Amino acid sequence: MPEASRIARTFASLKRAAFMPFFTIGDPDLETTEALVREAARRGADLIELGVPFSDPIADGPTIQASYYRALEKGFKVAQVFELARKLRAGGVTIPLVCMVSETLVFRRGAGAFFKELKAAGYDGAIVPDLPAGYEGDATAQARAHGLDHIFLCAPTTPAERRELIAGRGSGFIYYISVAGLTGARAALPPDLEANVKDLKARTKTPVAVGFGIGTPEQAAAVGRIADGVIVGSALVKLAAELHAAGRSRDETVAEVGARVEALARGARGEA
Repeated sequence: MPEASRIARTFASLKRAAFMPFFTIGDPDLETTEALVREAARRGADLIELGVPFSDPIADGPTIQASYYRALEKGFKVAQVFELARKLRAGGVTIPLVCMVSETLVFRRGAGAFFKELKAAGYDGAIVPDLPAGYEGDATAQARAHGLDHIFLCAPTTPAERRELIAGRGSGFIYYISVAGLTGARAALPPDLEANVKDLKARTKTPVAVGFGIGTPEQAAAVGRIADGVIVGSALVKLAAELHAAGRSRDETVAEVGARVEALARGARGEA
């Protein structure tokens, strides 16, 4: 993977932690997802992670699982993954876009074909949570061949030898899972988070971004002091779903979620 990937350039250009919100593609609808991404970029997001709805996600907690099911019930199609990125790029969104997608969907088309289409649509990186480092076959080579960063997950329970493997395998950033288990906002960050992030950073020059369990500006600030990136998903997905369920208009939903993104981004930057 070239050093100058858009993700690499973004992390290298920042003097503080990057902030990365997560949104589910197609929840509550594709137009709202597009509007949320545009607003997040305007409000201070440095990268955007977009989740592809799937019936059997392995790492996502109840909030994101529910968003996937809602999107699927409304007729989500994989073609919308690419359609969304094309619209965002055509509309002037320039920050990195990262796709989180199940290996079932990747290999249904073939890794090479899927990653080629991701890159052509405008994505910069791919996270395939059910393809752990060392067991991904030719997926990493295919991603790199098509100019995508292949981003791997690392957990608190990951042993040292696998941390070494992950540190040398992926590119763009390493997604460090702050707690063992599923995604979802939590009341407090784990006490071993700092030590684990330091251990991983000592093994690699690839940026380390932390996700799972971060839901407040204060938590974002705490993570931003020790990691290269802060990822927030469930708290934003839940807020958008609650606003939509309450009958708020798309504009109102986008504005309120955007305000939360701005507060979290300020926290990650140490400005909260």
